[in-house]
Order: sequence, then structure tokens, then C-alpha cells
Amino acid sequence: MNLYELGTVEDVAKARARIVDDVAKSAYAVVRGLFDRDAVRGRLKSLYQRANTSAPLPSAGVSPDMIQRNVFKWSIGGHSTTQTGISRMMMTVYNPLSDADAFGLHDCFHRLIAVRDALADRPVLTDAALAPDRWNGTRVQIYPAGGGFIGAHADSRGVGNMPENTGPFIQLLMLLTERGTDYQRGGAFIEQHGRRVDNEAGTRSGDVIVYDGATIHGVGDVDPDVAFSATDLRGRAVALATIYDKR
Repeated sequence: MNLYELGTVEDVAKARARIVDDVAKSAYAVVRGLFDRDAVRGRLKSLYQRANTSAPLPSAGVSPDMIQRNVFKWSIGGHSTTQTGISRMMMTVYNPLSDADAFGLHDCFHRLIAVRDALADRPVLTDAALAPDRWNGTRVQIYPAGGGFIGAHADSRGVGNMPENTGPFIQLLMLLTERGTDYQRGGAFIEQHGRRVDNEAGTRSGDVIVYDGATIHGVGDVDPDVAFSATDLRGRAVALATIYDKR
């Protein structure tokens, strides 16, 4: 694991060239120290409580404007969503910066966006800077125990939504959970040189995984030996801030 211990966005900017080089060579890198592990874990409780009592939107038939507020949405299947052909079973918790800070995660999202753009060597792309056509799709993805997963894929939506002349597409995800504590089996992987690499080995809550848009990656079945329950969601959860198109 290419691990960087960095405490500020400025530290990330200074280490940018090394991090980007490691991602090019090894497909990913991990940054630790930007988010406090205990603080991140403390925010999980309210997130899961709300998820377990929510009335989620379905996988299909959801317009772009419906996710520009605090909503829960299932993503199940592989042929009925905006990314047809990528099988998945997960819940997405949309938590836009323009809506209420329902889970105390807005500060994390602001920092995640700043780190994303520091690694791309560009000014911070706030919602105001992206308006009127785009916005930061700040969200949490929950891969529930009982088989939550997403098949191997390369990111396309985020790449296609990048404004012109804004540098390379850098994808980040911040781990809210950790294997061995919140779930036992499954989790993130990347495919490199014909083999599958466990890129969450040795990580913990608050770590940020960095990879580029061309990296083939996915999430292996999370605790498939546990019975799935829509009212007792647990498992793997990550925070992301990808640029979305409002159309």
C-alpha cells in the first residue's frame, strides 16, 4: 500500500506529484491523517439510524433534481440505472452541500473536494464555481452486509461531467467504515495487470483512497454469510464527492 500521512490540504498539494505518480504506477494510493478516525466513526450512528428508517427512492425513474437534496436511494441491478451494465447492490445517501447537514458530514465533504482538486492541480470547484450546469454529488454509498457489492468497472459519469480545461479526473473515496470492525468479508478491489488487488487491506475509517478514472475497480460481496435486512443496514460505507450534471 502506498500510504501517505498528511494532515492538511496544503500537505496534499505539496505531495501531489508523488501521489499522482504512485497512482499511475500502482493504480491507487492511500492518504491518512486528513480525517480523524474517531470523529468519522462517531457520525456513522446517525447515518445508519436514518437509513434504517428511511423510505428510499427506487433504483430507476429518479430524475437529476430529485437527488439534489437529502434523500436515500437504492441502486440494485444492472440494467435500470444511469450506468447500465454495472451490476450493483447498494444504497446511496445523497447529502448535497446546498441542503441541511443531516449527518454532520459537510465539513468532510468540503475537505474531500479541496483534496480532490489539489490533486488535479486546479482551483477548488465549489458548487458556485460549477453552476449552473453541474454540482458536487456529495454522498455516502452503503454496501450492506448480506451481499452488498458493485461489479468491476471504470468510472464514466464523473469523467464525462468534468468541465472543460479543469485538469485530470481524480476520484477519491473516504472510508467511513473499516473491515474487521464493521464487516468481515468483501470490500474494495482494483484490477491491475490481470489480477485483482485488495486496495483496502490495512486501511481504517477516515483514510482516503485515491485512484484515477481509468482504474478498473469494484466492491466484492460484503459479508455474504449474513442475512440481508433493509431495516438493519450495516456493512461498508464510503463518502464521495463526484461532479454531477444537473441535466
